[in-house]
Amino acid sequence: MKLSRITLIIAMLFFSFSANSTIGDGHVSGKITNITSVGSGLLVRIGANEVPRNCTSGAVWMEIKQANTAMISLTLTAWTLGKNVDVYVSPATNGYCQVWQLDPSG
Repeated sequence: MKLSRITLIIAMLFFSFSANSTIGDGHVSGKITNITSVGSGLLVRIGANEVPRNCTSGAVWMEIKQANTAMISLTLTAWTLGKNVDVYVSPATNGYCQVWQLDPSG
């Protein structure tokens, strides 16, 4: 009985951590915490201003170009529903990282 409680606690801790934002070299996962628009498209922020490691410009915003209307629609829907997303970006050393895929992960 004691072993099953420990297993349950470990499982609960594991699943509670999975809800937090995660950062990879070319992607970041978590909740969209802010959006704004600029002339060239939609800017998004994830979690507590997390950006992928390959975004070394210092900008906390990631840009979805205006031409990517389906991705912008998906982003607005995910933000409105409070869904977690996986955001994949191209590397950037200046300006905003460019989002090339946004995947609502639940």
